[in-house]
Amino acid sequence: MAPPPFSMYSPKTPEGDGGPQTAPVFGAGPGDDPGYLASLRGGTELGRMRLMMLALLAAPLLILAIMPLIVEDGRGDASPWIYLPLAAVALAALLAGPRAPRPMAPGADPGAAARTALMMFRQAVLLRFALAEGVILLGLPLAMVAHSELVFVAGFVLGYPLLVWLALPTRSGIERMRRRLEARDAESHLWAVLLAAPASPLDSAGTGP
Repeated sequence: MAPPPFSMYSPKTPEGDGGPQTAPVFGAGPGDDPGYLASLRGGTELGRMRLMMLALLAAPLLILAIMPLIVEDGRGDASPWIYLPLAAVALAALLAGPRAPRPMAPGADPGAAARTALMMFRQAVLLRFALAEGVILLGLPLAMVAHSELVFVAGFVLGYPLLVWLALPTRSGIERMRRRLEARDAESHLWAVLLAAPASPLDSAGTGP
């Protein structure tokens, strides 16, 4: 049976999700981040996550481009109440998103802590993305109900900045998540595992039985 696609979405640890093994670069920190664009060419865990998020960030832009073909009879005079659900969902994303990830428990050895941190980081990024994208996607059915393209535009204006701020793994965004992970005095080694390159096929063959 073929392996399921998009293994990066798996909540399992790197050792258990069928993906390539990694060797954390212990001692690495935000100063070792080569930059967003440069990291895309490095093959690291961070580069893979950043590439995935760039692809996901393009989806709302595509919806915005084709939205006039979906919403008929755009009048632009929707009732004010139609915007209230958008504001409520945006507020919920603004309050809940920064609370992910939850703090790690202290005391784990560096290798286990790094694997746990990577798993929790992936989960937090995808949760934050879902919360912010929900604001944008909610605008589409509301715009169809109200026959107003401006309703979707309002959802996009509220949701897309949240999407970038909450989910895009920039250096400052990663640092905010690292501080969350280490709020209980745990050492996450998050940068160590994010800057780890996948093991080569030769290395993987050498670790077999």
